[in-house]
Amino acid sequence: MATSINQITAPRVDFLDPNTGKISREWYMFLYNLYTITGAGIGITPIINGGTGLGTVPTNGQLLIGNAGTYTLNTLGFGTGISVTNGLGTITVTNTLPDRTVVLTGAGTTTVTGTYPNFTITSNDAFVGTVTSVSGTGTVNGITLSGTVTSSGSLTLGGTLSGVSLTSQVSGILPVANGGTGLGVGYLVAGLPTAGTVGRRTWVTDALAPVFLAAPTGGGAVVCPVFDNGSAWVVG
Repeated sequence: MATSINQITAPRVDFLDPNTGKISREWYMFLYNLYTITGAGIGITPIINGGTGLGTVPTNGQLLIGNAGTYTLNTLGFGTGISVTNGLGTITVTNTLPDRTVVLTGAGTTTVTGTYPNFTITSNDAFVGTVTSVSGTGTVNGITLSGTVTSSGSLTLGGTLSGVSLTSQVSGILPVANGGTGLGVGYLVAGLPTAGTVGRRTWVTDALAPVFLAAPTGGGAVVCPVFDNGSAWVVG
């Protein structure tokens, strides 16, 4: 049996042996080789002679695929996210999944594991740093305030307040430096605070014959204003 296809030249002898009257040996070998090449007379060239061993007409996209010593006609298989389109003499392979975009930020450790199209992202990112200040704006009782809180815990307010009611939206004693008196109640002469803050004003309710710019004397029934001149309380 032939093991490969070679050019077979027709014998240059008579077809019939003149001595026996039968087919000559040369023509017999020639025809036998043709018989073997064409698959023992069935018209299909075997693999060993360079053929496919198949007598099936392939459909669109079918390929010869090795199958344990033989060939099988089959189309391409495909998995998740892939499509295959078989046409006349063509095979088109297409990715049907959308693009995946992953944005990783941070100063920690980030790992990505898995295979397309499924991935697992593990991140140990944590905020690292120091907050030095936080700024903000808010409204309190109809008043808009803006300020900054620093890392030391102090609060600095900025801006100009308008439309503020001193009777409903402000509490405490308005100091002299802000146009106030520094004090908010009346006193007996003997109960006046220690002098020393220039400009503080209040009144006494028990003055005795008060004299302008003189120190008040208690024990009377006169109500009169007094102010702190930096060293003493005087009538004024």
